[in-house]
Amino acid sequence: MNGALTGTLLVLLWGTVLARLPTLWRDARQRAMWATLSSVALAKTVATPGANALVGELVPEPQVIPHLFAVAAAFFLVRFLSLITDYDQAHPHAARRQLLLAVAVLGTLIILMAATPGGIRTRGTELMSTAIAPAAAGYWVVLNGYLGAVLAIATALFWRIGRSAPAGPLRDGLRALATGTFLISLYAALKTGVIVLHGFGASLSVDRIEPAANAVRNLGIIICVIGAAVPAAGKLRSVIRTYRSLWALRPLWQVMRRTFPDVILFPRRRALLELAGVDEVQLRLYRRVIEIRDGMLTLRDYLPAGTLAAAREYVGERPALIEACGIALALRRHRSGAVAAGENDRWADIGGEVADEVAWLSAVGAAFRREEPAAFAHDRT
Repeated sequence: MNGALTGTLLVLLWGTVLARLPTLWRDARQRAMWATLSSVALAKTVATPGANALVGELVPEPQVIPHLFAVAAAFFLVRFLSLITDYDQAHPHAARRQLLLAVAVLGTLIILMAATPGGIRTRGTELMSTAIAPAAAGYWVVLNGYLGAVLAIATALFWRIGRSAPAGPLRDGLRALATGTFLISLYAALKTGVIVLHGFGASLSVDRIEPAANAVRNLGIIICVIGAAVPAAGKLRSVIRTYRSLWALRPLWQVMRRTFPDVILFPRRRALLELAGVDEVQLRLYRRVIEIRDGMLTLRDYLPAGTLAAAREYVGERPALIEACGIALALRRHRSGAVAAGENDRWADIGGEVADEVAWLSAVGAAFRREEPAAFAHDRT
Protein backbone atom coordinates (compact mmCIF):
# COMPACT_ATOMS: atom_id res chain seq x y z
CA MET A 1 0.00 0.00 0.00
CA ASN A 2 2.70 2.48 1.03
CA GLY A 3 4.81 1.50 -1.99
CA ALA A 4 1.95 2.30 -4.38
CA LEU A 5 1.24 5.58 -2.59
CA THR A 6 4.90 6.56 -2.71
CA GLY A 7 5.12 5.78 -6.43
CA THR A 8 1.96 7.76 -7.17
CA LEU A 9 3.24 10.62 -5.06
CA LEU A 10 6.59 10.78 -6.85
CA VAL A 11 4.94 10.77 -10.27
CA LEU A 12 2.57 13.56 -9.23
CA LEU A 13 5.32 15.62 -7.60
CA TRP A 14 7.84 15.48 -10.44
CA GLY A 15 5.13 15.90 -13.06
CA THR A 16 3.91 19.03 -11.29
CA VAL A 17 7.46 20.35 -10.89
CA LEU A 18 8.13 19.96 -14.61
CA ALA A 19 4.75 21.35 -15.62
CA ARG A 20 5.28 24.46 -13.49
CA LEU A 21 8.76 25.24 -14.83
CA PRO A 22 7.46 28.04 -17.12
CA THR A 23 5.98 29.81 -14.07
CA LEU A 24 9.49 30.60 -12.80
CA TRP A 25 9.53 33.65 -15.07
CA ARG A 26 6.25 35.09 -13.83
CA ASP A 27 6.61 36.35 -10.25
CA ALA A 28 7.99 35.60 -6.80
CA ARG A 29 4.83 33.76 -5.73
CA GLN A 30 5.15 31.23 -8.52
CA ARG A 31 8.86 30.78 -7.80
CA ALA A 32 8.13 30.14 -4.11
CA MET A 33 5.47 27.56 -4.97
CA TRP A 34 7.79 25.84 -7.47
CA ALA A 35 10.62 25.76 -4.91
CA THR A 36 8.26 24.25 -2.32
CA LEU A 37 7.17 21.47 -4.66
CA SER A 38 10.75 20.84 -5.83
CA SER A 39 12.00 20.52 -2.25
CA VAL A 40 9.21 18.08 -1.37
CA ALA A 41 9.92 16.06 -4.52
CA LEU A 42 13.64 15.89 -3.66
CA ALA A 43 12.86 14.92 -0.07
CA LYS A 44 10.57 12.06 -1.11
CA THR A 45 12.97 10.89 -3.82
CA VAL A 46 16.01 10.83 -1.53
CA ALA A 47 13.95 9.04 1.13
CA THR A 48 13.39 6.02 -1.13
CA PRO A 49 15.75 3.13 -0.26
CA GLY A 50 17.52 3.03 -3.63
CA ALA A 51 18.17 6.75 -3.83
CA ASN A 52 19.17 6.91 -0.17
CA ALA A 53 21.74 4.16 -0.68
CA LEU A 54 23.27 6.13 -3.57
CA VAL A 55 23.38 9.29 -1.47
CA GLY A 56 25.03 7.28 1.30
CA GLU A 57 28.03 6.73 -0.96
CA LEU A 58 28.58 10.48 -1.11
CA VAL A 59 27.67 11.84 2.32
CA PRO A 60 27.47 10.45 5.87
CA GLU A 61 24.09 10.09 7.58
CA PRO A 62 22.11 9.94 4.31
CA GLN A 63 18.92 9.11 6.20
CA VAL A 64 18.61 12.72 7.42
CA ILE A 65 19.02 14.35 3.98
CA PRO A 66 15.24 14.16 3.35
CA HIS A 67 14.73 16.06 6.61
CA LEU A 68 16.93 18.90 5.37
CA PHE A 69 14.92 19.10 2.15
CA ALA A 70 11.73 19.08 4.25
CA VAL A 71 12.97 22.11 6.21
CA ALA A 72 13.72 23.84 2.89
CA ALA A 73 10.21 23.02 1.67
CA ALA A 74 8.71 24.47 4.85
CA PHE A 75 10.75 27.66 4.41
CA PHE A 76 9.60 28.12 0.81
CA LEU A 77 6.01 27.42 1.88
CA VAL A 78 6.31 30.19 4.46
CA ARG A 79 7.61 32.50 1.74
CA PHE A 80 4.68 31.58 -0.49
CA LEU A 81 2.19 32.28 2.29
CA SER A 82 3.85 35.61 3.05
CA LEU A 83 3.65 36.65 -0.60
CA ILE A 84 0.03 35.70 -1.21
CA THR A 85 -1.11 37.45 1.99
CA ASP A 86 1.07 40.55 1.41
CA TYR A 87 2.67 39.92 4.80
CA ASP A 88 6.01 41.12 3.44
CA GLN A 89 4.62 44.58 2.70
CA ALA A 90 3.60 45.13 6.30
CA HIS A 91 6.79 43.51 7.65
CA PRO A 92 9.78 44.60 5.50
CA HIS A 93 12.23 42.25 7.23
CA ALA A 94 9.96 39.19 7.16
CA ALA A 95 11.94 37.35 4.46
CA ARG A 96 15.22 37.78 6.35
CA ARG A 97 13.71 36.58 9.63
CA GLN A 98 12.12 33.57 8.01
CA LEU A 99 15.43 32.65 6.39
CA LEU A 100 17.31 33.06 9.68
CA LEU A 101 14.79 30.81 11.44
CA ALA A 102 15.14 28.11 8.79
CA VAL A 103 18.95 28.31 8.95
CA ALA A 104 18.78 28.12 12.77
CA VAL A 105 16.61 24.99 12.55
CA LEU A 106 19.02 23.38 10.09
CA GLY A 107 22.02 24.26 12.28
CA THR A 108 20.31 22.89 15.38
CA LEU A 109 19.44 19.65 13.60
CA ILE A 110 23.04 19.17 12.44
CA ILE A 111 24.37 19.79 15.97
CA LEU A 112 21.88 17.38 17.54
CA MET A 113 22.63 14.76 14.87
CA ALA A 114 26.35 15.02 15.61
CA ALA A 115 25.66 14.73 19.35
CA THR A 116 23.52 11.60 19.00
CA PRO A 117 25.45 8.36 19.56
CA GLY A 118 25.17 6.16 16.48
CA GLY A 119 23.40 8.87 14.49
CA ILE A 120 19.71 9.56 13.96
CA ARG A 121 17.46 6.56 13.38
CA THR A 122 14.51 7.22 11.10
CA ARG A 123 12.63 3.93 11.04
CA GLY A 124 10.10 3.65 13.84
CA THR A 125 10.96 0.05 14.70
CA GLU A 126 14.64 0.92 15.10
CA LEU A 127 13.89 4.16 16.91
CA MET A 128 11.68 2.48 19.50
CA SER A 129 13.71 -0.70 19.95
CA THR A 130 16.12 0.93 22.41
CA ALA A 131 16.14 3.89 24.75
CA ILE A 132 16.23 7.13 22.80
CA ALA A 133 19.06 9.56 23.53
CA PRO A 134 18.11 13.10 24.66
CA ALA A 135 19.87 14.56 21.61
CA ALA A 136 17.84 12.32 19.28
CA ALA A 137 14.61 13.25 21.03
CA GLY A 138 15.55 16.92 20.70
CA TYR A 139 16.29 16.40 17.01
CA TRP A 140 12.79 15.08 16.33
CA VAL A 141 11.11 17.73 18.48
CA VAL A 142 12.91 20.55 16.63
CA LEU A 143 12.30 19.03 13.18
CA ASN A 144 8.64 18.13 13.61
CA GLY A 145 7.97 21.24 15.69
CA TYR A 146 9.13 23.51 12.87
CA LEU A 147 7.38 21.53 10.14
CA GLY A 148 4.21 21.14 12.20
CA ALA A 149 4.03 24.84 13.02
CA VAL A 150 4.43 25.84 9.38
CA LEU A 151 1.82 23.31 8.28
CA ALA A 152 -0.63 24.40 10.98
CA ILE A 153 -0.32 28.01 9.83
CA ALA A 154 -0.82 26.91 6.22
CA THR A 155 -3.89 24.83 7.17
CA ALA A 156 -5.56 27.74 8.96
CA LEU A 157 -4.73 30.17 6.16
CA PHE A 158 -5.87 27.94 3.29
CA TRP A 159 -9.11 27.10 5.07
CA ARG A 160 -9.84 30.75 5.90
CA ILE A 161 -9.18 31.92 2.34
CA GLY A 162 -11.15 28.97 0.96
CA ARG A 163 -14.25 29.98 2.92
CA SER A 164 -14.29 33.42 1.32
CA ALA A 165 -13.25 32.24 -2.17
CA PRO A 166 -15.94 31.98 -4.88
CA ALA A 167 -17.43 28.56 -5.43
CA GLY A 168 -15.56 26.56 -8.02
CA PRO A 169 -12.05 25.21 -8.64
CA LEU A 170 -10.34 27.86 -6.47
CA ARG A 171 -12.38 27.06 -3.37
CA ASP A 172 -12.06 23.30 -3.94
CA GLY A 173 -8.31 23.63 -4.41
CA LEU A 174 -7.84 25.69 -1.24
CA ARG A 175 -9.89 23.25 0.80
CA ALA A 176 -7.86 20.36 -0.59
CA LEU A 177 -4.65 22.19 0.36
CA ALA A 178 -5.98 22.76 3.87
CA THR A 179 -6.93 19.09 4.20
CA GLY A 180 -3.55 17.91 2.94
CA THR A 181 -1.49 20.19 5.18
CA PHE A 182 -3.68 19.17 8.14
CA LEU A 183 -2.97 15.48 7.53
CA ILE A 184 0.78 16.10 7.27
CA SER A 185 0.80 18.24 10.42
CA LEU A 186 -1.19 15.52 12.18
CA TYR A 187 1.51 13.02 11.21
CA ALA A 188 4.23 15.33 12.53
CA ALA A 189 2.40 15.84 15.84
CA LEU A 190 1.73 12.10 16.24
CA LYS A 191 5.34 11.16 15.57
CA THR A 192 6.68 13.80 17.93
CA GLY A 193 4.30 12.69 20.68
CA VAL A 194 5.31 9.05 20.32
CA ILE A 195 9.02 9.92 20.46
CA VAL A 196 8.59 12.15 23.52
CA LEU A 197 6.60 9.45 25.35
CA HIS A 198 9.25 6.88 24.49
CA GLY A 199 11.93 9.26 25.75
CA PHE A 200 10.18 9.37 29.10
CA GLY A 201 10.28 5.58 29.31
CA ALA A 202 6.87 4.61 27.90
CA SER A 203 6.87 1.26 26.10
CA LEU A 204 5.17 1.69 22.72
CA SER A 205 4.77 -0.63 19.75
CA VAL A 206 4.89 1.14 16.37
CA ASP A 207 4.74 -1.93 14.13
CA ARG A 208 1.14 -1.16 13.23
CA ILE A 209 1.17 2.59 13.79
CA GLU A 210 4.09 3.44 11.53
CA PRO A 211 2.66 2.12 8.19
CA ALA A 212 -0.66 3.86 8.85
CA ALA A 213 1.07 7.10 9.83
CA ASN A 214 3.25 7.02 6.70
CA ALA A 215 0.17 6.40 4.58
CA VAL A 216 -1.54 9.42 6.15
CA ARG A 217 1.51 11.58 5.42
CA ASN A 218 1.77 10.44 1.78
CA LEU A 219 -1.96 10.86 1.30
CA GLY A 220 -1.73 14.38 2.70
CA ILE A 221 1.03 15.28 0.25
CA ILE A 222 -0.95 13.84 -2.68
CA ILE A 223 -4.01 15.87 -1.66
CA CYS A 224 -1.83 19.00 -1.46
CA VAL A 225 -0.44 18.44 -4.95
CA ILE A 226 -3.95 17.88 -6.34
CA GLY A 227 -5.22 20.93 -4.48
CA ALA A 228 -2.47 23.08 -5.96
CA ALA A 229 -3.32 21.79 -9.45
CA VAL A 230 -7.12 22.19 -9.27
CA PRO A 231 -7.26 26.01 -9.56
CA ALA A 232 -4.88 25.87 -12.52
CA ALA A 233 -6.90 23.24 -14.40
CA GLY A 234 -9.28 25.75 -16.00
CA LYS A 235 -6.44 28.03 -16.97
CA LEU A 236 -4.51 25.08 -18.38
CA ARG A 237 -7.42 24.16 -20.63
CA SER A 238 -7.60 27.76 -21.83
CA VAL A 239 -3.85 27.82 -22.53
CA ILE A 240 -4.07 24.56 -24.48
CA ARG A 241 -6.92 25.92 -26.59
CA THR A 242 -4.95 29.10 -27.25
CA TYR A 243 -1.87 27.14 -28.33
CA ARG A 244 -4.05 25.13 -30.72
CA SER A 245 -5.30 28.40 -32.19
CA LEU A 246 -1.72 29.66 -32.53
CA TRP A 247 -0.82 26.47 -34.36
CA ALA A 248 -3.84 26.79 -36.66
CA LEU A 249 -2.86 30.38 -37.53
CA ARG A 250 0.78 29.50 -38.07
CA PRO A 251 0.68 28.74 -41.88
CA LEU A 252 -0.97 32.05 -42.76
CA TRP A 253 1.15 33.96 -40.22
CA GLN A 254 4.37 32.52 -41.64
CA VAL A 255 3.39 33.71 -45.13
CA MET A 256 2.83 37.23 -43.80
CA ARG A 257 6.03 37.15 -41.77
CA ARG A 258 8.14 36.18 -44.80
CA THR A 259 6.42 38.64 -47.11
CA PHE A 260 6.20 41.60 -44.71
CA PRO A 261 8.81 41.23 -41.93
CA ASP A 262 8.00 44.71 -40.66
CA VAL A 263 4.50 43.68 -39.50
CA ILE A 264 5.95 41.34 -36.84
CA LEU A 265 5.61 43.07 -33.48
CA PHE A 266 8.30 41.08 -31.65
CA PRO A 267 11.32 39.09 -32.85
CA ARG A 268 11.69 35.32 -32.54
CA ARG A 269 13.81 35.63 -29.41
CA ARG A 270 10.96 37.38 -27.58
CA ALA A 271 8.51 34.74 -28.80
CA LEU A 272 10.74 31.97 -27.38
CA LEU A 273 10.77 33.72 -24.02
CA GLU A 274 6.99 33.87 -24.11
CA LEU A 275 6.86 30.12 -24.68
CA ALA A 276 8.68 29.85 -21.35
CA GLY A 277 5.91 31.82 -19.68
CA VAL A 278 7.15 35.43 -19.71
CA ASP A 279 3.88 36.79 -21.15
CA GLU A 280 0.40 35.41 -21.32
CA VAL A 281 -0.10 33.14 -24.31
CA GLN A 282 -3.39 34.94 -24.98
CA LEU A 283 -1.45 38.09 -25.76
CA ARG A 284 0.59 36.17 -28.34
CA LEU A 285 -2.65 35.10 -30.02
CA TYR A 286 -3.93 38.68 -30.17
CA ARG A 287 -0.66 39.84 -31.70
CA ARG A 288 -0.65 37.05 -34.26
CA VAL A 289 -4.13 38.07 -35.42
CA ILE A 290 -2.98 41.71 -35.69
CA GLU A 291 0.12 40.72 -37.66
CA ILE A 292 -1.90 38.65 -40.13
CA ARG A 293 -4.44 41.44 -40.57
CA ASP A 294 -1.67 44.01 -41.13
CA GLY A 295 -0.18 41.80 -43.83
CA MET A 296 -3.56 41.36 -45.51
CA LEU A 297 -4.15 45.10 -45.36
CA THR A 298 -0.97 45.65 -47.37
CA LEU A 299 -1.96 42.90 -49.81
CA ARG A 300 -5.24 44.67 -50.58
CA ASP A 301 -3.35 46.98 -52.94
CA TYR A 302 -2.59 43.91 -55.09
CA LEU A 303 -6.13 42.49 -55.07
CA PRO A 304 -7.87 43.76 -58.24
CA ALA A 305 -11.59 44.38 -58.15
CA GLY A 306 -13.57 41.31 -59.19
CA THR A 307 -10.96 38.83 -57.92
CA LEU A 308 -13.13 37.39 -55.17
CA ALA A 309 -16.11 37.04 -57.52
CA ALA A 310 -13.87 35.14 -59.94
CA ALA A 311 -12.63 32.97 -57.07
CA ARG A 312 -16.24 32.20 -56.13
CA GLU A 313 -16.87 30.96 -59.66
CA TYR A 314 -13.64 28.96 -59.49
CA VAL A 315 -14.18 27.14 -56.16
CA GLY A 316 -17.88 27.58 -55.46
CA GLU A 317 -19.54 28.95 -52.33
CA ARG A 318 -16.73 28.23 -49.90
CA PRO A 319 -15.95 31.54 -48.17
CA ALA A 320 -12.64 30.56 -46.54
CA LEU A 321 -11.35 29.07 -49.79
CA ILE A 322 -12.45 32.18 -51.72
CA GLU A 323 -10.49 34.37 -49.30
CA ALA A 324 -7.46 32.07 -49.61
CA CYS A 325 -7.58 32.34 -53.42
CA GLY A 326 -7.59 36.12 -53.12
CA ILE A 327 -4.58 36.02 -50.78
CA ALA A 328 -2.69 33.70 -53.13
CA LEU A 329 -3.29 36.01 -56.11
CA ALA A 330 -2.35 39.15 -54.17
CA LEU A 331 0.85 37.48 -52.93
CA ARG A 332 1.76 36.36 -56.43
CA ARG A 333 1.25 39.87 -57.84
CA HIS A 334 3.21 41.43 -54.98
CA ARG A 335 6.15 39.07 -55.37
CA SER A 336 6.26 39.55 -59.12
CA GLY A 337 6.51 43.32 -58.73
CA ALA A 338 3.13 44.04 -60.30
CA VAL A 339 1.70 47.55 -60.13
CA ALA A 340 -0.85 48.08 -57.36
CA ALA A 341 -4.41 47.73 -58.59
CA GLY A 342 -6.40 50.92 -59.14
CA GLU A 343 -9.60 49.48 -57.71
CA ASN A 344 -9.42 46.79 -55.07
CA ASP A 345 -11.61 44.09 -53.64
CA ARG A 346 -12.14 43.99 -49.89
CA TRP A 347 -11.37 41.11 -47.59
CA ALA A 348 -14.21 39.49 -45.69
CA ASP A 349 -15.33 41.63 -42.75
CA ILE A 350 -15.68 39.30 -39.77
CA GLY A 351 -15.80 41.78 -36.87
CA GLY A 352 -17.12 40.62 -33.55
CA GLU A 353 -14.81 39.11 -30.96
CA VAL A 354 -11.21 38.01 -31.29
CA ALA A 355 -12.45 34.41 -31.14
CA ASP A 356 -14.41 35.04 -34.35
CA GLU A 357 -11.29 36.41 -36.05
CA VAL A 358 -9.23 33.44 -34.87
CA ALA A 359 -11.79 30.93 -36.15
CA TRP A 360 -12.06 32.70 -39.52
CA LEU A 361 -8.31 33.15 -40.07
CA SER A 362 -7.69 29.54 -39.00
CA ALA A 363 -10.15 28.36 -41.65
CA VAL A 364 -8.53 30.64 -44.25
CA GLY A 365 -5.07 29.36 -43.27
CA ALA A 366 -6.19 25.75 -43.70
CA ALA A 367 -7.76 26.59 -47.09
CA PHE A 368 -4.62 28.44 -48.19
CA ARG A 369 -2.65 25.17 -47.97
CA ARG A 370 -4.96 23.47 -50.52
CA GLU A 371 -4.18 23.27 -54.23
CA GLU A 372 -6.98 25.56 -55.43
CA PRO A 373 -5.54 28.93 -54.26
CA ALA A 374 -2.19 28.36 -56.01
CA ALA A 375 -3.95 27.13 -59.17
CA PHE A 376 -6.31 30.11 -59.17
CA ALA A 377 -3.41 32.58 -58.77
CA HIS A 378 -1.54 30.89 -61.62
CA ASP A 379 -4.54 31.04 -63.95
CA ARG A 380 -5.28 34.70 -63.19
CA THR A 381 -1.71 35.81 -63.87
